[in-house]
Amino acid sequence: MFIRSFQLDQFEKYADKSRIKVITGVRRSGKSILLRQVKSTLRRRSVNKEQLHFVSFSQLHRQLLIDWPSLAAMIKKKLVAKKENYLFLDELDQLDDAVPLLQELLSQGNVNLFVTTATRSLIDRLAPLKKQLAVISVLPLSFAEFCQYQGHPANRQGLYQYLNTGGFPFAQDVHDQHSMTNYLDEVFNTILVGGFTKHGTLCNPFLTKQLAIFLASRLGETVNASKAVSGLQAMGVPVSSKTLASYLSFLQNTFLFYPCYELDLARNKIKPTNVKYYPVDPSLRNYLTNQKGALSQANLEALLFIELVRRGYLVHTNKRFTFVADRNRQRSYIQFRYSLRSQQDCDRAVAAFRNLPANANKHLIVMQTGDMVVADPAVPIVRLTDWLVS
Repeated sequence: MFIRSFQLDQFEKYADKSRIKVITGVRRSGKSILLRQVKSTLRRRSVNKEQLHFVSFSQLHRQLLIDWPSLAAMIKKKLVAKKENYLFLDELDQLDDAVPLLQELLSQGNVNLFVTTATRSLIDRLAPLKKQLAVISVLPLSFAEFCQYQGHPANRQGLYQYLNTGGFPFAQDVHDQHSMTNYLDEVFNTILVGGFTKHGTLCNPFLTKQLAIFLASRLGETVNASKAVSGLQAMGVPVSSKTLASYLSFLQNTFLFYPCYELDLARNKIKPTNVKYYPVDPSLRNYLTNQKGALSQANLEALLFIELVRRGYLVHTNKRFTFVADRNRQRSYIQFRYSLRSQQDCDRAVAAFRNLPANANKHLIVMQTGDMVVADPAVPIVRLTDWLVS
C-alpha cells in the first residue's frame, strides 16, 4: 500500500475526538486504503484491535440494513467501555440519515469518527455538524507520488508516463492498454451505478458519458450551457439546458470533473456562466477521448489545475492569467506556458503581471524554456516538473 503521507499528517492535525474526519474523493482514489493505513498506524501505537471498528455502508446497503437507529445500536454493542474507540465509516453517503447516526455516536463520548464519501453532497447534508467536521480531500496519486511509487525521475519522460498511466492507485500495476481501458471502464461504470442509485432523477448513463466525453475533449475551453447543448446535439445526443444542468451537477458531485469559474478581477466577482471543466485524473481524459496523453498545453494546464486543488487552493480562471488561486487569504497569480522559445514569448507572458502590486505572488510556470530567454527578476520562471514535485 502506497503511504499517503500528506493525508496521514492531516489526521494527526485533527486527532481529537471532537472532530469528525471526513475523507472525500472520487471512487477508487484510495480512500478506503487510507483508512486501513490509519488503522495500521494506530495498531503500531499499541491501540488494541478491539478498539478499531470498520463499517462498510456499501455492504450494509446491499443487506438492506439502512435504519440508522438499528445501525447505531449494532455499533454501540461493539464499543469497548472506558477506552477510546476508533470508528471507520466507509461510504457513508450510502446512508440517508447520516446526521442523526453521527450525532448518536458522538454522544457516547469515547468514539473517534472517520468517514469516507464519494460525493460532495454528503458535506452539504452534514451542515448541522459543520463546526465539527475536518474535511480531508483524497485525489488520485499526484505526479510526485507517481514518481515515488514507480521510481520514475521527475522529468519530461516521467510526466509523459504519468499523463498516460494516471494516478488511480490500482492502475499503477496495470501494464497494457487493454487492461487499463477495462479498469477505467469499471471505475466509470461504478461511479455511474453508485451515483444513479442515489439520484433518482437521473436515468440516462449514455447522456452522462457523452457529456463527460464532450468536456474531456475541450480541456482549457470555457464552456457555457448553450455551448454544451449545441455540442452534444452535434454529437447526436438530444438534450435540453435543464437536463444538462442535472447531469453536469452529477459529474461534479461525484468528483469526476472539477469546475474552474472565471473571476472578474476588477470587480472580484465570479462569472457563473463561464466555466472550464477539468477531469480529476489524466487517465480519465484519455479513456473518454480514446487518445493518448500528449504533453500539450491543454493537458498540462489540466494537470496544473488539479495539483492546485490538491494543495488546497480555490482556483479560478481569468482572461489575463491562466489561474488565480486563493489559499489562507493569500492570492497567487499564475501564468502557464508550454514553452518560451523567444524573448518575445517571455515578455508577452510576463506582461499580465505588470499591473499587479509589487508584493503580489506571481508565478510563471513553463514546460520548457528557450536558451536565450531572460526572465523578469520580479517574475521567476519555474519549470512545471520542478513545481509539481516542490
